[in-house]
Amino acid sequence: MTRPLSPSSSSGFRNTALAIAICLGTSSCATVDNLVKDNSKTANCIAGGLLGAVAGAAIGAATKGDTGAIIGGAVVGATAGCGLALAYKNRVDRLQKLAEEENLKLQVETLQTAGSTPSAAPETAGIVAQVEDQGMFATGSAELSLDGQRQVRKLASAFDAKENTAILVVGHTDATGSAETNQKLSERRARAVASILAEQGIAADRMYFQGAGASRPLADNSDPMQRGKNRRVEIVEVNDKAMLVKRVNAEQNNPKYLAHGTATTPAPSAASKPASPAKAPAASSQQTTTAAKAKPKGSPALIDFGGQPERNTPWTLGQTITPKSGGFAIVSSAYATDLPMSSCAQDSPRLSGEVKSLATGQVLEEHATRDYLPGMNGRSWAGLVNGHLVTLSPVSVLRESATVAAPPVIYVTRDYAQNKGKASATLRATANTYEGENAVLYRVFVDQPAKAAVSCVDVVMRKAGDKSLDGQLFYSDGGETFAAAYTPERS
Repeated sequence: MTRPLSPSSSSGFRNTALAIAICLGTSSCATVDNLVKDNSKTANCIAGGLLGAVAGAAIGAATKGDTGAIIGGAVVGATAGCGLALAYKNRVDRLQKLAEEENLKLQVETLQTAGSTPSAAPETAGIVAQVEDQGMFATGSAELSLDGQRQVRKLASAFDAKENTAILVVGHTDATGSAETNQKLSERRARAVASILAEQGIAADRMYFQGAGASRPLADNSDPMQRGKNRRVEIVEVNDKAMLVKRVNAEQNNPKYLAHGTATTPAPSAASKPASPAKAPAASSQQTTTAAKAKPKGSPALIDFGGQPERNTPWTLGQTITPKSGGFAIVSSAYATDLPMSSCAQDSPRLSGEVKSLATGQVLEEHATRDYLPGMNGRSWAGLVNGHLVTLSPVSVLRESATVAAPPVIYVTRDYAQNKGKASATLRATANTYEGENAVLYRVFVDQPAKAAVSCVDVVMRKAGDKSLDGQLFYSDGGETFAAAYTPERS
């Protein structure tokens, strides 16, 4: 029979235990990370158990205040702490070993979220494994090869069938072919892999699948020697469904995937393009109208927006986007001045499918609300380019993960000073967004650029929703692509 602590003793123990738990809580993730990387399984288990024991004892002391509760809390906490310290370490080790056995090209890393406070250490949330497709699927097929089936079954053995974690399988392709075809193919492949994992004993209700198509490249699609790295299967394991939603939202508009475009041919260099007549400098939004230059008959660009040849125009809008600090670390500080690296002229609309439950086929609810970013709740944004008014409307971007809620239309009013209120071109478009800490890159693609006055638009908009920080408009003129400054404001 346990003996109750005296009121003064129990109160003191509760305070001490809670203080220790809180103190360890602010640095435990970093400590566990180091242990996972550097120490043996036994040491990890002991260290993790101590952390869990202190936290468990603190909970027992705070809630019931007797030695039985404290001991019970310590035992439960030690078990949980041991699991925390070992689970992901074991998973990473096992996956790496299996990759060596199967000669798979696999990259595996630990996922982290930001701490609960700005000063808190990052918190471990799971792992992600990227498995490059080396004959796992035949070209254009979603049926696993015999080798692929064996490899996936082996990979399944690295995961604990008794855990309650959430697992997401994401299919990725290179950018050859249409975005729609790639997305559908990648979804079928992701489901095929998830189904094999389920056959190996992992509960289907823990598992989800998604087809990301070519929307998240890791290598240059224009280089035949590199684009194969984009054909891969991604297996993500996170602590629970709520963490899975955070992961999905963070990846959906992650600026790191703009390091490589979806163009499958190299961008023309200055040496490979014919010389073009010099163009007038781009007009700012404050300039008065400038008469448009007459176009050759049949030219796809009906309006002269000025600017410079795109091949001679550095694209530096990525430096305007500060990496996001909350939730999952979207872009590390190392990428701050490097991403994005390519303009919309070297890209195409990114199409990523919904996350679906393997057990039910139902779509994972990714957005808790339909709140919009300020000034992006269906408002119009407009600015002058060489005297022509270019309007984006509606600009509809959700606050949560800066997701596009509705596609925009581009309205062009030629020689705006003389033709106010009379749009000379109405262009249907598709938009992608990429989220930073205080700004969003709003990337707009015209549906039929070869026949339109505008090809695409890049605008970095403040999340405050009042103005854009930088932007460029791209258009074709006689086979040459030009870039003009475009900094619209909310109207």
